[in-house]
Amino acid sequence: MMDAVSLRDLEYVAAVERDRSFTRAAASIPMAQPALSQAIARIERRLGVVLFSRTSRTVAPTDAGTLLAERARRILREVGCAIDDVRATGGRREVRLQVTEPSLTVPRRVMAAVRNALPGADVHQMTVPRTHVADMLISGELTVSVGPREHGPGLASRKLCHEAVTVVTAPGHPLTRDSVTVADVAAYPIVSIDPGMSDWNATVAQYFARHGLVPRWTGSSVFGAVAAADLVSTSDAVFLALESIATGLTGREEFRRFTPEWTITWFVNWRTSPAPPSWTSGVVEAVVGASAAGSALPTARPAEP
Repeated sequence: MMDAVSLRDLEYVAAVERDRSFTRAAASIPMAQPALSQAIARIERRLGVVLFSRTSRTVAPTDAGTLLAERARRILREVGCAIDDVRATGGRREVRLQVTEPSLTVPRRVMAAVRNALPGADVHQMTVPRTHVADMLISGELTVSVGPREHGPGLASRKLCHEAVTVVTAPGHPLTRDSVTVADVAAYPIVSIDPGMSDWNATVAQYFARHGLVPRWTGSSVFGAVAAADLVSTSDAVFLALESIATGLTGREEFRRFTPEWTITWFVNWRTSPAPPSWTSGVVEAVVGASAAGSALPTARPAEP
């Protein structure tokens, strides 16, 4: 029965159980959605059990599907750890660093610091859906992530710095003035960032809720600063962006900070259990060191310990 499922099959089952969607799971693997649906059906035939209940709108794991997904994650974590250990024993170091937006200043400076700290190591920059980051840190698919704080057993985090959130608008927009409040922004459509890739919309909604307000989103969602800026330039919508994004835009957009100031905290996240590769601590210290030295972001303030 050992040939009933492969490691790839286990990855498929874990992805569908996590995302509750063949479309989202296929995008994360990545593969075509029809191919993933067919693969799950083949696995069910081999095992003789139904793993997922399907309707035209929902996908939900059965008890058997939940059990296999949980065991699959455990197996995949162990295999990932074994591969890392073998590579380390052979002298090969591979660092996979997740960033929320590759063009941001913080990730770019962090990547440079990691490469300088680990000469000869293979350093890869990755951007994956936010909902996958914690699992990928635990499994070893990611070495560290830089962005929002990740939560979960076996994960650790350290603050890096604080960065201001700004309001980006087209020239001549009514909000083109010195002082802009959350209430001012709530009167206009806010560019929706693809929730499959980022939890930025949730962050904005939480901040607005603290002021008794609800954001009004644009009808379409985008991912990436350039796409968001394009949407702003042709409408009365506003783009809420970290200051490093706003200063990096090359169009005619204008930006200003909120009054009072709204800041976001950057974190570095990594795995502590199962034990990570030995060089992980060096990666973390390089990331933290870049921030502490004030080189991570010209407009940012170092975070308190």
